[in-house]
Amino acid sequence: MAAGTGIYITWVTGAIILSIAMMPLFKPNYAKLSADGFIDMFRRYWAHMIVVFSVYIWKDILDGMDRALMANTQLDMTPYVYAIEGDIVLWVQQAMRNALLDEALTHFYVMGFMTATFASFLYPIYFDDRHMADRVSLSMFWTYVIAIPFYLFFNVGVTGNHIPEMQTIAYDLTPEINNWFTRIDPFTNGMPSLHIGLPFAIWLTMQRWDDDGRWYRYRNFLMGFILLTALSIVYLGIHWVVDIIGGMVVAILAVQITSRTSEPVWKMADERLFGRRLARAISNPGKWAKQIYDGLKEYLRPLKEPSRRQTSIMIAAVVMSTGGVLLWDATHQDFPLEGVEWPTAAVGSEGWLVSVEEDPMSSEVKITQWNLTSQEGAERVSGEWEEAPSVVVSGQYMVLYDLENLEFYDLGNQGEVRTPSLSLNDVGPIIDLAIAEDSGTAVLVIMGESSLRFLEVSISDSIVGQQNGSFSIVAASDSLIAWVDSSSLSPTVNLTSVTGGIEIEVELEVSATKAEDEYLEQISGIPVSYSNATVIDIDMSSSWLVAVVDVGPVNRTILVDILTGDQRILSDPLWDSSSPSVGDDRVAFLQIPFWDPTNPVGNGNHDVYLHEIDSNSTLAITRDDDVNQMDPQVLLEEVAWIEVDTAGDSVLKVHSGETFQPYSSVILQSAIVMLMPLLFLWAYQAASER
Repeated sequence: MAAGTGIYITWVTGAIILSIAMMPLFKPNYAKLSADGFIDMFRRYWAHMIVVFSVYIWKDILDGMDRALMANTQLDMTPYVYAIEGDIVLWVQQAMRNALLDEALTHFYVMGFMTATFASFLYPIYFDDRHMADRVSLSMFWTYVIAIPFYLFFNVGVTGNHIPEMQTIAYDLTPEINNWFTRIDPFTNGMPSLHIGLPFAIWLTMQRWDDDGRWYRYRNFLMGFILLTALSIVYLGIHWVVDIIGGMVVAILAVQITSRTSEPVWKMADERLFGRRLARAISNPGKWAKQIYDGLKEYLRPLKEPSRRQTSIMIAAVVMSTGGVLLWDATHQDFPLEGVEWPTAAVGSEGWLVSVEEDPMSSEVKITQWNLTSQEGAERVSGEWEEAPSVVVSGQYMVLYDLENLEFYDLGNQGEVRTPSLSLNDVGPIIDLAIAEDSGTAVLVIMGESSLRFLEVSISDSIVGQQNGSFSIVAASDSLIAWVDSSSLSPTVNLTSVTGGIEIEVELEVSATKAEDEYLEQISGIPVSYSNATVIDIDMSSSWLVAVVDVGPVNRTILVDILTGDQRILSDPLWDSSSPSVGDDRVAFLQIPFWDPTNPVGNGNHDVYLHEIDSNSTLAITRDDDVNQMDPQVLLEEVAWIEVDTAGDSVLKVHSGETFQPYSSVILQSAIVMLMPLLFLWAYQAASER
């Protein structure tokens, strides 16, 4: 969003200006400052820049993988970390809490980190200290590389989202900052803390290789920065003490790897040698090719008589390739449903999924029921629908309907797989419809312009009940019916039973903070109005009700516990949401994570979010800026939705509840069999070489 981007640009600009302004304080005694130095450093150290800044290219990709992995596997180590250290960070926050520290340390947390990392890389390359530049750039690179497995497989959430009474001060300081953090941070990458790891790795690097003390003052600055950062990340409700320890350990390992890799890496990637090699290749390509061949041959020569080192490489290759396959499976659990070519709508319940297709050439309507357990589909062609009908599915029952006509199907009735159990004409107007049950018998709840009619399927020509009023939406689960009164002055959902023995009115709590509402009004020009808020969509299960409420600039999705009346907002209050589906203690809904009210056309793609009710956690199970998602449906083990690309082509996707596919087990078994002789050989070589 524009305001969030503005804050980020302010931080980045401030970090750059501050880094340059501090150069006279920390420059080596021999050095002089000039504008030409900034231009010349790009020519002298472009390879170093590629090494360091490549991590930012990976970050977005890996954050997306991390979100998918967390959503698919629920690898959450936060409870174990909390069990170890308890409320230590809470004590720090409560003892020091004041508004000035909130403001100062939040900006220090972001801009200070940018300043320290940027300056640490800038100073050696600007002052042409190649000895230090080689090692600082690699230390930064290896610190991030070592942290990747922890971020993927050791997910630790922020303290403010886990510890009772702990506040995420930095993330919630302002709506603009919250919006920016939410867009770029999965909030599960606590271990290790790179806010500690990166500057500590740089400090260790300079401490180890600053032979003449030219970086003495800057090392002292870094140590002070690290101490203040450690206090900040604890106070702000972000990191655990264990995260700080993890960052230090990662830094130590990174510096050790740097000491072993610095010489071979920069022997190959030294910018000063690049021009010479290019000139040789152009002037005498045959000789250049021979040199490359001879070098490669020499590099592979030890494989003829492998030592422990070569065996170690083989073991690492087997482990990494196997892990890569498992990681792919864990982050790619959605697959297109075969046989669905032009989906325009999808509805599901329990183990059934119904797809509606419209042939763009012939406009023919095709409706197919899918049994996801067997992954078999049966086409429904009994009716002649001029336009695609609306579809409702509840358990094993399905209804197709338009304004005047309906067809009822029992999906579990294999004897009449292609024909409706009940077909009614001229029963309209049908504005909305839901399927309830009474003592095992399906009851159709038909919403008209001013009435709810209850039609028992076993008595097709008889209305067993009717309720008059002004209605806009209806939903049902078992014998419970939810409906919205269009004349209500507040966002309210009414609950009743088929028999009429229950009458409950639930007023929905959709309010956000005053700052968030003011922020929405500022950027959209539309005021948040709770007095004019309206319920625009509902869904329900036997225990839960989900409603979407239009508050003006955005729609907010609310979850209600039917038994207790407890409520919670599932969607981000600043982001538009829609299309809820609830079942099996899960809620799927759509949300626009990059929504900008000032540019809704360019930022209108939805992602599918899945909320686990028991753990009260919400994660995105899709993350793609180039496609749009529609009609999410919670099934037994799966979640289904329609994906539409930029060309308008659509596909019905199913998110599997199984993390790993059968071939993954085969690969894992093969890797275990291969590792046994490799480990034996490695142990034998190690003993022999000694």
